[in-house]
Amino acid sequence: MGEHADVEAFSNELAALKRDGCNVLVVSDAAGRGPACERLLGAPELDRRHVFLSTSSDVSTVLDRHSPRRTDASTLGVVDATPEHGTRSAAAASAQSDGAFSGTLSSTHGAWYDRVDDFTDFEALTAATRDALDRVGADAESPGEVRLCVDSLDPFFQAAAAGDVTEEGLFRFLHILTSAVREDDGMGHFHVSAGADDDLLATFEPLFGATLSIDTSSPGTTRQRWTLHESGRVTDWFEF
Repeated sequence: MGEHADVEAFSNELAALKRDGCNVLVVSDAAGRGPACERLLGAPELDRRHVFLSTSSDVSTVLDRHSPRRTDASTLGVVDATPEHGTRSAAAASAQSDGAFSGTLSSTHGAWYDRVDDFTDFEALTAATRDALDRVGADAESPGEVRLCVDSLDPFFQAAAAGDVTEEGLFRFLHILTSAVREDDGMGHFHVSAGADDDLLATFEPLFGATLSIDTSSPGTTRQRWTLHESGRVTDWFEF
């Protein structure tokens, strides 16, 4: 059983995680995903550098989440691992609306964009995401300035359940990503559906410093509950 968290102890431990680099597993339904992502990417007025590994959101959605920050290779990295159908047209449309780039998909977006056609190719995903983290983090000056968003672990979990990837391979992949975030003193958050398999969650949860659970079951109310894994502290539910 987790230790019930008093406010001061929870705040101090969470601050230490942010200072030293950390990763958060975000467990929510679809309605809770946006508010959690917005909060964990950092307030718009703060100087934050973003890397997105997208398995479900098109590029225009990713750019909306990054907005209003600059869209250049020193502050943004997008690794697009979404299914190919519809992705290229959505990506091209978003870039054309900026009026800044033209040409092939990668050159349309510039150096901040990379495409991995097969999301189960962990070697390619690792290389692309680490390259983006290294590039975006090169000029970062403070802890927590670099933020990684993995918009959905669900396709990976589904691939593991179907036998398309091994749990061991997925664990190694996520271990490499979470370690890279900590090395940059950054903050990563990884979204997963509330209905994800409990056994899989239990397998991968130790890779994260904290789990943020989001509840939107009450109309008009979004609640959150934090579990800090090193201490075992668990907060009560409170409004987001």
